[in-house]
Amino acid sequence: MRLRRRRSARPADDDVTFDFVEPVVFAVLSIGVIAGGVAVVMLNRITAAALLMAFTFLSMAGMFVLLGAETIAAFQVLIYVGAITVLILYGVMFTKFSTSPRALFFQKQTPLAAVFVAAVAVPIVIVATLSFTGAPPRPGGGDLPALATSVFTDFAFPFEIASVLLLAAMVGAIVLTKRDDQEEAAARRRR
Repeated sequence: MRLRRRRSARPADDDVTFDFVEPVVFAVLSIGVIAGGVAVVMLNRITAAALLMAFTFLSMAGMFVLLGAETIAAFQVLIYVGAITVLILYGVMFTKFSTSPRALFFQKQTPLAAVFVAAVAVPIVIVATLSFTGAPPRPGGGDLPALATSVFTDFAFPFEIASVLLLAAMVGAIVLTKRDDQEEAAARRRR
């Protein structure tokens, strides 16, 4: 008795490819960056805006991963998503809340800003779509030695200046949050 071989619908030499995954991930991350950025600008609640800013930074880290720059993506998560967002949330928590109504100047110009953004963004999207040609994919990783060499040799002085500026900003933020209002100081003296 002869065994019959079952024929598959596909030829054996066809490999299954997942070429659609990278454009889909890019589209999701792009929507996350754009929607998060718009929400940061449009929301009135500062804590929600800070958390959406962290989401935008996280989406940008995903973009860096797609580009093959995993080290930059890790720095993006550590510095921006972690440190900068926490710094902004601490700044919000230490800022005194005022009951007087305030309106930001830029929040009144939403229609004008939308027209301006559309006038700039639509031509850019059209030109980018028509002229985009994908570069050959680079292997992932391998960006750390080049990055470390450039940061600690070519850009050592600007790197140190940036660290001194960040230290000065942190000290300034502490001094500004510790400063007493005149009313609070007078109330303490009366006690």
